[in-house]
Amino acid sequence: MQTKSIRSIRRAELSRAAFEAVVRYGLRKTTLEKVGDLAGVSKGVVLHHFKDKSALLEAVFRRSNSVLTASLVELYRHADSPIERLWAIIIANFSEAIYNRRVCQAWVSLAAEIPHSTQCQRIQTVCNARIHSNLRHELKHFLNKEDAEKSARQLGVLIDGIWIRGGLNATPLSSNSAIAEMEYALFKLLPSDKDSIEKHKKARDKIENVAKILLNSNVYKESTLQS
Repeated sequence: MQTKSIRSIRRAELSRAAFEAVVRYGLRKTTLEKVGDLAGVSKGVVLHHFKDKSALLEAVFRRSNSVLTASLVELYRHADSPIERLWAIIIANFSEAIYNRRVCQAWVSLAAEIPHSTQCQRIQTVCNARIHSNLRHELKHFLNKEDAEKSARQLGVLIDGIWIRGGLNATPLSSNSAIAEMEYALFKLLPSDKDSIEKHKKARDKIENVAKILLNSNVYKESTLQS
């Protein structure tokens, strides 16, 4: 049991190092040696846990998705209504803690590999399905079932588009700008009378404040690094 635990910890450390390597150097320039350097181990240790770069790539995909999931779970704990949970989904995807130029660029290089890796396709399909399900579940409080389904799909596409554009543009959107893009789309898809807009504003402000306090804290970052 102890050996398995130590092995799991080591794999998590190497997955974090691999993700950081892709952020720093891009996917093409990421090597097993560079991952080992960032993790403070030899290439042989990396190969012991990941037989080749493809296996390491899979770990990077899992790592990137786990960070998003952890952020959403943390924000959900402080969301007390469907509208606040809806904003938790948005803020989790675009909080300052994870949405920046370097990470966006890394994501673009990773996304380019999805068509060539069955395992990465599977991981990304699961991630997309989770986001769609979360959005649809909250949107059902404001729309009928069919419209909630379509709106969830549209918002999911917009999330992907903002991330990709953030990685391709020379001057990507800031976190605030990305969230504003999502807000604009929400107001086009959901009721946008004066009362509804005020409720959205309060929900956004609350969840953004929670994200700034929790997701940017050293305690949260350290706990996420252990996953």
